[in-house]
Amino acid sequence: MEKNFWLLLIMLVVPFSAVTIWWITLMWAMKATTGELKHWLTPNNTLKSVAIIFITIGTLALAVLGILEGSLVATIFSGIIGYTLGTTFDKNN
Repeated sequence: MEKNFWLLLIMLVVPFSAVTIWWITLMWAMKATTGELKHWLTPNNTLKSVAIIFITIGTLALAVLGILEGSLVATIFSGIIGYTLGTTFDKNN
């Protein structure tokens, strides 16, 4: 159980730190530029991006803990990929 705890902790800390670095980088880039990222970084696009990240993290955590089987994890990931490829992100407000 302790091995699963540390593995789960690493799996949760790495994506959360990556999201934090991503957010700080975007804010820094918007401060340093004239704000062209504001046209893409709408609330709708941000919500879609964060939802994809959290679903991926949750699925990986449940797979590591042995709650989900491999075939179910593959189905969830294929759904995430299909959603990502099928979704058109807003280009303007």
